[in-house]
Amino acid sequence: MSEFEQPHAEDPSSRDQPHRDPTEWGRLIESLDVASCYVAINSWLGSKLRAQVAVEDIWQETLWLSWRDRTQHQWRGLSAFRVWLLSIARHRVLDAARNLGRQKRGGERVTAPFSVIAGPDSVSSLLPAGSTTPSREAGHRERAIAMEKALESLEPELRTIVQLRLFEEIPMREIAQQLSLPLSTAKERLLRGVQRYRHRLRALLGHDSEERGAP
Repeated sequence: MSEFEQPHAEDPSSRDQPHRDPTEWGRLIESLDVASCYVAINSWLGSKLRAQVAVEDIWQETLWLSWRDRTQHQWRGLSAFRVWLLSIARHRVLDAARNLGRQKRGGERVTAPFSVIAGPDSVSSLLPAGSTTPSREAGHRERAIAMEKALESLEPELRTIVQLRLFEEIPMREIAQQLSLPLSTAKERLLRGVQRYRHRLRALLGHDSEERGAP
């Protein structure tokens, strides 16, 4: 069987692993708030790479790889599932950066992203039905733009913590260590940042919006 083909139906044990169930997959993906994943990916790409690689391409590849390798992940809840998906996306961004570096050096031939080679329709055909649609992708992108604007409205010291915690789900202790802050200071900044971020986002979207909360 080609690596691009979908495998046969899962065994009954997949009932305890909903991400392995093709009838549950689309619902799980949508419940992640995909727009927030777009924001994280976009921040990792940076301005130079962003001009060469689309967030949507990285996300499509992430979905395909996570569905292909779903047996490698043990279900521990939606948050852990999202962290796993983001780790795959982060590696795709790093691969794209390496490819761009080789291209600039005039080295070996650059490998095009799978989503570009296969095309969006082909990628979708490799995933369970309902995983992604053009209208959903457009909605995710529009929402992600609003989220990014809300983040940009924060002071840099608050923006970084909100980005790391809400969007990348990095543990607070790790964030505090990364920023060389006492844990209490990091938590206080997170609280202020989340409140201001959500207020700004509601204003941008024009209605109340339940966003991913900070634990």
